[in-house]
Amino acid sequence: MNYVAALRVGQNDVKALINLEAARKTQVAPLLSMRGNDERHLDSFVNNWGASPFYLDISRFPTDANDPYLVQNALNSPVNAFAAKRTFYTATSVKNNALIPVVGWADGDTSRDVVQCALTLSAAFPRIAIRMEVGRDSPRQWPVAQNVLNSVPNPSAVDVIIDFRKISDIPLMTPGGWLDRLVRDIHAYQVARIVIVSTSFPDDKPPSGSSRTVACLDLAWQMAFQTARPDLPLVYGDYAATNPTGVMDFVPGMPVIPFANYFIPPEWWQIRQGGDKEFHHYPAVAAAIRALPGYHTDPFCWATREIGRIATSGTNYGNNGTWNGFRVNQHICAVLQYLATRGAAPSEATPDDDDL
Repeated sequence: MNYVAALRVGQNDVKALINLEAARKTQVAPLLSMRGNDERHLDSFVNNWGASPFYLDISRFPTDANDPYLVQNALNSPVNAFAAKRTFYTATSVKNNALIPVVGWADGDTSRDVVQCALTLSAAFPRIAIRMEVGRDSPRQWPVAQNVLNSVPNPSAVDVIIDFRKISDIPLMTPGGWLDRLVRDIHAYQVARIVIVSTSFPDDKPPSGSSRTVACLDLAWQMAFQTARPDLPLVYGDYAATNPTGVMDFVPGMPVIPFANYFIPPEWWQIRQGGDKEFHHYPAVAAAIRALPGYHTDPFCWATREIGRIATSGTNYGNNGTWNGFRVNQHICAVLQYLATRGAAPSEATPDDDDL
């Protein structure tokens, strides 16, 4: 496993994942944050993903706080050591036992509930993960994560995920700095993997009728950080060309302008065309993507096969949700190719979403 792609559970993110080729599925581990109205999209994933490991968490993003499924099932409640969340993990693992449950918490949750949750999960699953959120300049949730690592019987069966969420500039990577000390402190426990996750995907989009390139900071800073620490089991992770803290779902009355994104490392190329729901612009958008100097060719992945088909046929071009699925799938495949060129080796061990 070379890469962790963090995504919220939704129709088109799931399509992007299950349409990955089998060989690519073995190289990427999705980090899914459960959200939504029901289990429909999660079931689509677990029933079609296969036997490659994947992480499952419960969304703690503000945009998902009132999602009916989370609220009705109290999945983020710390009561009785997150009993509802543990029950959810167990039920989902029956559908696909490649699941790695994630121990995550909000800043106000008690350390005891978090630790007891981790102990119970570690007794029931061969591998668990800790997802700790950090700030721009501090390892905010490290004390609780450290309590977990001090308590579980076998830290070597634990993956630690350091989650920066949204970044607007490159974190400090100086030797002896807080992040350097953090990863070395985690490594001292001899955990299975240390995964770093961040997203620099922009909050805004270009004006209609224009295109732009945006730097992907995540690959740049994480690869530099890994290169300087070859002795540590660091795994690259990002949010697969999404921004989970931004506005992602359709808001009634808001214009839905055709938008596409294509990743040619280290930059995203973005284009916006037409007016509200003028999806007939997508064949021209597909043609513009195929004309990019760094286009990977039509056979590269599911997304490019669809882009090639739409550009040549001009039919069944979908809507913004459809193209968000293309965006995620193509980004994942481009990242895997980029990591392969750097000699990365596998580590041991409702309406369409985002329709804006």
